[in-house]
Amino acid sequence: MNKIFYFCICIGFTFLISCNDNNKYQPKLDEQQFTNMLIDIHIVDGSLSTKNIYRTGKNYRPSYYYNSIYKKYKLTRSQFDSCVTYYSNDTKNFTLLYDQVIDSLNRLETKYRIQVKKDRMERDTVNLWTKKTRWRIPSKDKNTLDFTIPISQKGLYTVSASIKIFKDDQTDNPKIEAYFWKKDSLGEEHKVSFMPLPITKDMKFNKYEAQMEYPDSSYTELRGNFFAGENDLEEFTQHFEVKDILIFNPQIRPDSVLLEEELRVKSLEEIKRLR
Repeated sequence: MNKIFYFCICIGFTFLISCNDNNKYQPKLDEQQFTNMLIDIHIVDGSLSTKNIYRTGKNYRPSYYYNSIYKKYKLTRSQFDSCVTYYSNDTKNFTLLYDQVIDSLNRLETKYRIQVKKDRMERDTVNLWTKKTRWRIPSKDKNTLDFTIPISQKGLYTVSASIKIFKDDQTDNPKIEAYFWKKDSLGEEHKVSFMPLPITKDMKFNKYEAQMEYPDSSYTELRGNFFAGENDLEEFTQHFEVKDILIFNPQIRPDSVLLEEELRVKSLEEIKRLR
């Protein structure tokens, strides 16, 4: 647990033990509701501390944040104090209850860190898919969900998309296919395939993702199709939607792409100069 959440727990515990111990009656919140409210209070504590809100002066109004929690659980501050008194009387059970609070805060922190890391990666990632990222078939657009992407960078390549198939779609065994491709000195073609991803026909968007390590520098292209099928007939009904198309390698960054483009331009200029 990081220091922010540790600070939250310390503040929360201090707040709890400061309540009146003499007020005993059936609490307004059951145990699970009370646990959830404690979690919300500690999240507010963490927000106040991370925002560096001053602890003194006219601008310090933490009650604005806490009042929203009281409103959420439909009780007053005194009723909350009574809940604290009631549950803290059973020390063993209260310790277990607070373990749940700490565990939940840890889980929320982990989830937050994962999301931040994912958002940062997506923000810094170059999408090698250069066409539009959402397609609906049938439409006026041509079904061009196949791809051929020149590659040379080592690393792990990921092909992903969210896909929904409608009831009237007649595609046999729909799937996402991808493979690394090269042509050798004798003109023969070679490929190393990703594991095909079968697409579920359940009338809802599902996310699909395939990954594979770049075999070696002799492979010059990443090829595939986001909606491949096994139909024998050339004409049949297709009705599906694809969105959030993404092809990337974490090692390919915006700065590396710009550098490659700069080197390419300089190489062309040098070739022109020598001619």
